[in-house]
Amino acid sequence: MMMKSILLIAALALAACATVSPRMRIENRFVEFGLSEEKAKCMGNELDDRLSRSDLQDVADFVGNINAASSPGEGLDALLSIDNARAAGAIARASIACAFR
Repeated sequence: MMMKSILLIAALALAACATVSPRMRIENRFVEFGLSEEKAKCMGNELDDRLSRSDLQDVADFVGNINAASSPGEGLDALLSIDNARAAGAIARASIACAFR
């Protein structure tokens, strides 16, 4: 019974994540990373303005991989893992724009 409950909760959580927009996933992951909600929202809005939905999904996955790193080496590997030049450039520009707000 307990295992079924856990599986049900996991399935519901997964379904909820699937319906969240890439921008919201990015904002949530930046908050998990340690940014304030205000800065995370700024980053999400900036990236949403600059990138396609596919690129936004790449950014959300990228930030999630960084958050999931359990050691500095894994964190460095995650930082180097982005394979989307548009997304990497947009993250840099959004970071600068949001730093001065």
